[in-house]
Amino acid sequence: MAKVTLNLLNMFALKIKKNTIEYEGRTVGEIISQFLAEYREKLNGSILSKNKKKLNPIMVILLNGKNITYLKNYKTELNDGDKLYLSFPISGG
Repeated sequence: MAKVTLNLLNMFALKIKKNTIEYEGRTVGEIISQFLAEYREKLNGSILSKNKKKLNPIMVILLNGKNITYLKNYKTELNDGDKLYLSFPISGG
């Protein structure tokens, strides 16, 4: 099991009232599952999927600065000291 830091950005930090949470897990999916089990009631429909069991697929998850979509998504394996970033997508101009 890898010890990782989940960094909450923008809407996540505002809803949870924390910037970081420490977790242990083997994959990104395990960490996100732990996070949702602990904080689901504080998250709203724009952040969660329709059934409220998963994150809305538009959420951005970065592992050490790389989007997990370009790795192995939720099956991406973790190492001790990895940093995950969870963000609501933001755009601007």
